[in-house]
Amino acid sequence: METVKLGLGALALVLACGTGERGRGTGPYDVILKGGWIVDGSGNPRYRGDLAISGDRVAAVGFLGATQARETLDVAGLVVAPGFIDMLGQSEINVLIDNRLLSKVTQGITTEITGEGGSVAPLTDALVADDSDLMKHYHFDEDWRDLDGYFGHFARTRSTVNLATFVGATQLRKAVVGREDRQATPAELAHMVALVDTLMEQGALGVSTSLEYAPAIYAPTEELIALAKAARRHGGIYATHMRSEGGRVDAALDEAFRIAREADIAVEIWHLKVSGRQNWGRMPHVLARIDSARAAGLDVTADQYPYVAGATSLAASIPACA
Repeated sequence: METVKLGLGALALVLACGTGERGRGTGPYDVILKGGWIVDGSGNPRYRGDLAISGDRVAAVGFLGATQARETLDVAGLVVAPGFIDMLGQSEINVLIDNRLLSKVTQGITTEITGEGGSVAPLTDALVADDSDLMKHYHFDEDWRDLDGYFGHFARTRSTVNLATFVGATQLRKAVVGREDRQATPAELAHMVALVDTLMEQGALGVSTSLEYAPAIYAPTEELIALAKAARRHGGIYATHMRSEGGRVDAALDEAFRIAREADIAVEIWHLKVSGRQNWGRMPHVLARIDSARAAGLDVTADQYPYVAGATSLAASIPACA
């Protein structure tokens, strides 16, 4: 049977829930996880079965009967899975500082998606200089300027997790326009679009925004549509922390739907929520609007984080206009 590379998170999914009963013996495998619920990530229903590990690879999945291993764990009632995908994390620099990412793997997370508005690329010499104190304190070096360079650096870390990223519209603005409250010139917009083309070819998932924060708040919708169209040409999507999750949440939804329609692109609304007393009880309305957009033919989806609190920086409270 062809073997499959095993990430640390595959075991972490079981061990985080309980270690089960252990047995030791001899046999062709190092470890057998016996009698668990197998969730293989293919979309098939879960099934009860065994999983055998040799070295750092999954060597067999199914019903292994009396097959022996150096160590057998009874994991009945627990889930055995290749790992969870964190749809929005911010470990792109943390992993360069400590490649273990223990807070991820102990939850069974084996892949993280990053790049919320800000992203690891594009980088300029000026942006790297801005991070000089951070690099000195945590002993890492931003020695890349594009995604090819970052992924090369990332590979050398031998990280315990996989990582994928969006191109952040904030990052594009900082690299090309700066932090000023103004529209991009036609030449600057063309430069940003060209960067999206390049970074998509280097493996980016699409374009992302975090529109509550400066300098992202200075970008008009037309700029975002142009960037989204570039991502769409390469099969990417548009993911957004919307411009408002408070009193202007309907306007923010309108903008997301417009980008989906005019760029002909799939849209993911990150960590969907409504905030502030004035919005208490309005989530059914927000969900109904997303359902209505989908019924009208737009490919719009959303996700949530699994807790009721929220936190962000004070910068999110600074208004876009005086």
